Amino acid sequence: MSELPVTPAWSPGQPLAGWLRLTGRGTWLIRDAAVEHPSLRAHLNRHYQRDAQGRYFVQNGAQVVFVRLDYAPYTVHVAADGSLLAHTGQPAGAVQAACLDEAGVLTLLTELGAARADEATLEYFADRVRHADDQPADETALAALMHGGADAPALILDLPQGRVPLTRCASNDLPRAFGFVRDPQQQYGAEAPA
Repeated sequence: MSELPVTPAWSPGQPLAGWLRLTGRGTWLIRDAAVEHPSLRAHLNRHYQRDAQGRYFVQNGAQVVFVRLDYAPYTVHVAADGSLLAHTGQPAGAVQAACLDEAGVLTLLTELGAARADEATLEYFADRVRHADDQPADETALAALMHGGADAPALILDLPQGRVPLTRCASNDLPRAFGFVRDPQQQYGAEAPA
């Protein structure tokens, strides 16, 4: 009896999608199971990149594995020195834009890319929201911004590296506004990232 040859699920060098996911909290998942091994997490963080179309992927040798994003490409937290660090361990750099979605999720456009503020750091950011007249913003002002409309206040996020307007952006509009693709499988093509 002869054995049938084993055919791999993909061709060598062919980009993959649907295997790797990044949660809104910056947790890596492979096939919906959390990556718990520190060396594997470090590998994923070290090889995490963006292509020209805004798709995020992990380069593993010749293999490209696209990443489905639950929210944004990065999650940031505030380090002890006040700088922003991404879930990858990289410095996020200066904040260029900030927006609050309908659920109160703060997303920052940093030098590294679009980043969701970690829930543990929200108080840090809330303390730095100001009205245009430099008065501190309260929960009522933040709620009005989250709900949008003509009566939404003009707010500013006052950070150590500078001030940026805090705007409202629906979570579904973030990929277009900040230039990234949440689900590369929906735009999946045969071309590997450049």
